Amino acid sequence: MRLARPFAALLLLSLAAAPSMAQRGADAITRLEAARTRNPQNVAALRALGIAYYKAKRYADARPVLDQARRLDPRDGVSALYAGLAAEQVNDLTAARNAYETYLNVGTSRRAKTDIRTRLVALSRQEAVAAAKAAVANEARLSQTPSNPMTIAVPPLRFNGTDSTLKPLERGMADLLITDLSRSARLTVVERDRMQALADEIQLSQSQRVDAQTAVRAGKLIQAGTLVNGTIQQTGASAITLDASLVNVANGAISQPASVNNTLDQLFDAEKRLVLQLFQRLGVELTPAERQLVDRRPTGNLQAFLAYSRGLQAADDGRFDDAARYFENARSLDPGFGAASARYQAVQASLTAGAAVSATTIEAGVSGAESQVVAQAAAGNAAPGGGGLGQTLNNARTAVNPPLVPSVTTVTTQSTTISSEPRLDPVGNTTRTDTPNLSGQVIIIIRRP
Repeated sequence: MRLARPFAALLLLSLAAAPSMAQRGADAITRLEAARTRNPQNVAALRALGIAYYKAKRYADARPVLDQARRLDPRDGVSALYAGLAAEQVNDLTAARNAYETYLNVGTSRRAKTDIRTRLVALSRQEAVAAAKAAVANEARLSQTPSNPMTIAVPPLRFNGTDSTLKPLERGMADLLITDLSRSARLTVVERDRMQALADEIQLSQSQRVDAQTAVRAGKLIQAGTLVNGTIQQTGASAITLDASLVNVANGAISQPASVNNTLDQLFDAEKRLVLQLFQRLGVELTPAERQLVDRRPTGNLQAFLAYSRGLQAADDGRFDDAARYFENARSLDPGFGAASARYQAVQASLTAGAAVSATTIEAGVSGAESQVVAQAAAGNAAPGGGGLGQTLNNARTAVNPPLVPSVTTVTTQSTTISSEPRLDPVGNTTRTDTPNLSGQVIIIIRRP
């Protein structure tokens, strides 16, 4: 169908006159920069400008503005969310994780929270790998930085024996030692995923043993002051010896080995005896509560623990489908094996949606009052309050017309009876009348049709 010439000309003229999306974004940024200049401590102006920068792909500009908004109002969820999105875009994964975790505590959009939880699973491994690469790149500087001897790293133990099916215990036993050493408040223990990422980066796992020189290098890179260098020795068909030495990263000195012997079916008892010896060599005296936590066993099922150890090995190798099957097998053998269930859920999240959930999908999950704040920012307006116009109106409505409450509620405890009644504002509490004195500002924006 052909358009009449006058109408077609008018349509083309209007299209030419319509500002482009990029131009509208630039205009919004100009207005918001002016608003920030007028009031540099205004959270709404800073937050809106940070969002506008983000949408214009000016991620490096967005970060300091959003960080300033967060410092001024630590409970502003939208600022935390976009700070995380901007940090991820510039590959600062640690800052992204911290901002996302803040949003989980103070944000209100349910779908965005669900996506962030899934995204954090995928980010954790990326963050560990990035940290390991950065450590190797800055090895010269890190090697000159003294480390706290009470910061402990535990690389995989080394298995020596004829039964190759027991080799995955290298990972499983290191995981147990990390968990138990973490029970003491006096120690800071490096996370297993960070240690494994560093081991992969410097090809630690390819060596037959972690000698003192290699341990010192790994410890300096991970900023640990002490490294646990351990072995699992199969001494018979069903007998094992666990050995572990403490390597001082500062000078390479190796402690007297801690050593225990036991049968394979008493593996968990042997690990507890070993870790208690390590606490002694570290000069750490456990409190009764800490000792009680150390005595806990993650599972009593050796086969479940072997399956769990195989899952750790598969995950370290990047075989996540296999890892999921092993963790599922472990928790089916022992439904109470909490660590196996947690690892299974983490791997499943990574497999199904962790990599698929991106910054775009997280942003799309923002809803309700938070989405109004974002929409206003994209239009170049700083929405008042943490929840925008909708939240402002809702607060006013609630103040004027408070929800109904019972006249008197009595709560009885073991020794105290507490009586409460509806509370009025300070003036009403004196006069016994409901005469609220309300003031505020509501901004209504009417868009051009």
